[in-house]
Amino acid sequence: MRLRSMVAAGVAVLALTAVSGCGDDGGGDEGGAADGWGYGQSAGSGGGGRLMDTETKGRPSAATTAEIETFVSGRTTCTDLHMQARDYDDEDNPEAEAAGKLWGISERAICYDETRNGVTLMSVNDMKSFQTQAKKRASDGYYLLGEDFAVTGGPTTQANLRQSGLLALVCDPEVQIPSGYTKEKALVDGCTLTDFIS
Repeated sequence: MRLRSMVAAGVAVLALTAVSGCGDDGGGDEGGAADGWGYGQSAGSGGGGRLMDTETKGRPSAATTAEIETFVSGRTTCTDLHMQARDYDDEDNPEAEAAGKLWGISERAICYDETRNGVTLMSVNDMKSFQTQAKKRASDGYYLLGEDFAVTGGPTTQANLRQSGLLALVCDPEVQIPSGYTKEKALVDGCTLTDFIS
């Protein structure tokens, strides 16, 4: 953990040195940090900033389980990662959340937050199938979605991911989303994607 902190601090100092050394030659570059410090880059592109893809409505994108882990670990605790196609409690339930065509999940992994609550990381290759199954499960706000991945976790994980760019899938018409929060139409009728994560 200490080594990670030292590496992160070193990367930050190096990045700040590189950005401050560039200068603007008096041109007053309007792009600022958005052009050179990782914003607008997809996961794994080497930008050093946030994992983001500007061509995907601003939601984070992570193509692999390793990239999802990096995204989540940068905002909350995610330790002891291991692959797990489905929860052990759901072994006999063919419609349970699991890797496979029904849910559109290509890979599913579990890690743990600081209180040892499970955090589920899912690489999703068919988001419409995923949202359809999630709606049937009636789990409003439980799934936090990027463009091509989903995360679930306990209250601490959800609180720590509140400002991450992930959006909660809400399908209950009774849930009122306060003004000022994002309300984006989901891929499934009757559902909304929102940054109102309670």
